[in-house]
Amino acid sequence: AALWNAQANGWYSGDHHFHLNYGGQFDLLPEDLVPLMRGEDLDVGTPMLANIHNRFFGQEFWRATRLESAPLIRFAQEVRPHFLGHVGLIGTDELFWPWVWGPGYEVYGRDDRASMTALDAGRAQGGMGTYVHPVMRSDPFGSDAGLALIPVGIIPDVVLGHVDLLEVACLWSDELGTADLWYRFLNLGIPVAPEGGTDVMTDLHRTSAVGATRVYVRPDGAFNMRSYLDALRAGRSFVTNGPVLDIRIGDRLPGDVIAKGGMKVPFRIALHSAVPIDRIEIVVNGAVAWSGGAVGIDSSGSREYSGVVALPLGGWVAVRAVGPKTMRWPAMDSYAFAHTSPIWIAQRGSTDGAAERSAAKDLLRALDVAEKRLTDGYAGSDIPVLRAHFQRARQELNRRASSP
Repeated sequence: AALWNAQANGWYSGDHHFHLNYGGQFDLLPEDLVPLMRGEDLDVGTPMLANIHNRFFGQEFWRATRLESAPLIRFAQEVRPHFLGHVGLIGTDELFWPWVWGPGYEVYGRDDRASMTALDAGRAQGGMGTYVHPVMRSDPFGSDAGLALIPVGIIPDVVLGHVDLLEVACLWSDELGTADLWYRFLNLGIPVAPEGGTDVMTDLHRTSAVGATRVYVRPDGAFNMRSYLDALRAGRSFVTNGPVLDIRIGDRLPGDVIAKGGMKVPFRIALHSAVPIDRIEIVVNGAVAWSGGAVGIDSSGSREYSGVVALPLGGWVAVRAVGPKTMRWPAMDSYAFAHTSPIWIAQRGSTDGAAERSAAKDLLRALDVAEKRLTDGYAGSDIPVLRAHFQRARQELNRRASSP
């Protein structure tokens, strides 16, 4: 029996980063996704056209859609300048070119281009831009080695307002490490919404299931691709590789705004999980403000929690669940994880002064490491566009780091 009925509660699920064909034995057609998605109770899929460095395949499927009834399907694009970091374009009509550039490529290897060009092109079409599988370790800010694993281009792109989404949950990255970076963006008041994807290659016969990592979205009004994507952009969502978080902070849900901070508000959390969970936590401006302690879900079940949490005057509050290593179905990731979008305090994009200054200083450290990697990678090339992009981000972070 199902632990939770998503649609009955107004939620619809999506996998926003997977590939129809990527090196498998037999190519699939878009319609082959339908039984796979139905088998995983997945409502929306945006399979990404990718490339293997010198092959730009799958373009014949770019305009293939399924929009009349669930599961809904619309192709997206993964733009892969490896050196700067992979970005995804969701909800766009035209492919962005080039798909690849930067150090390591024979063609466009010295291209002086920031990823914001792709992100802005997607946004101009009414689409959204995301950084996919961004952080590969759990403590990116713990050392310079950790900072060097953050994508080179992500900090200037986010700080200067070019990014709509962040892939917080994905098999090929670390969820806690990605959240650690995401918290700092949120603490600057930048409302980057979370998304999730498996990054599975569906034409491989031994791989994880599409939708094993996903995002649940709460559309406003009737469910269709447009209302779903609008809600995804607005952060009316939570990401998960298994656990379900049905929460209220005050009377607000993920993506909403609590009218006033500086006081204690009641909360209610319903946790449903088919895999073990170690802890459930309320996070306020990046710090744990409440912990459920021993969750008591060893295999599968539901638990409810309630209480009060103190909120500052500004910033955000969210809920996350973390479990032990998951080596068996139905979770297909390194450990169980779920995280809600932020509920903003007072207004969307509000900040807490101390949290904002601390985040800006941490991101300046990361930007230092990224800019050195940029300089080394493009050694011998003139890159005024990239250097100016980094300089503008540095000026903005310096301003925020010294704000009153």
